[in-house]
Amino acid sequence: MEDRRNSRKAVLLILGTIVLLALAVFLGIPVLVKMAIFFGDLKSSKTAVDKTDLMPPPPPSLSMPYDATNSALQTISGSSEAGSTVYLTLNGESVGNVVTKDDGTFTLGNINLKNGDNALIAVAMDQAGNKGNPSSETDVYYSNKPPELTAEISAVADSKVEIKGTTNGERLTANDRLIIIGQGGKFATTINLNPDEKTLVLVATDRAGNQTRKEVELSRP
Repeated sequence: MEDRRNSRKAVLLILGTIVLLALAVFLGIPVLVKMAIFFGDLKSSKTAVDKTDLMPPPPPSLSMPYDATNSALQTISGSSEAGSTVYLTLNGESVGNVVTKDDGTFTLGNINLKNGDNALIAVAMDQAGNKGNPSSETDVYYSNKPPELTAEISAVADSKVEIKGTTNGERLTANDRLIIIGQGGKFATTINLNPDEKTLVLVATDRAGNQTRKEVELSRP
């Protein structure tokens, strides 16, 4: 009985080899390779998703190198469970989704920030359909409007000038010297001039990096 089974297997193996050789002669090796790839893909496409996976992915982690910007178009990166789909919202509105790489990282480009405060939140869903908890809120402020700056400059001596005014910027300099901004955006100071300083340059900078520049020629003997 065992010899009969072995003989039957040998006959089938020989017949299969003859058929393959015949196909190789008439169709060519490249066609056989394409057929093998096709049937391989067909088999893999029928592989069922593991329905026993009931564990949701962890909350995604978002990476934002700053909390304010003067550029509306941003690229958001982060990480989550490998192979999961990350859905991103901006101020509660969907702005796109992306499948994470094998190492769990992801990148979403062309995210258009709104003027003012922006809140980014991401949620991940794995291949089994399990939805995780939302990420922590990542806040970023956007504005491309230069800060306001008004200033009065008066000489108090040959080598000193008094500067006073208002600004809604967060940082103010006069010829690269830092000026303290007080309550309500008011400032007042007196600075000593170097002998070669003939021009006073005031630069106000806001939190988003926008700048307003005022240049004043000094009348000096």
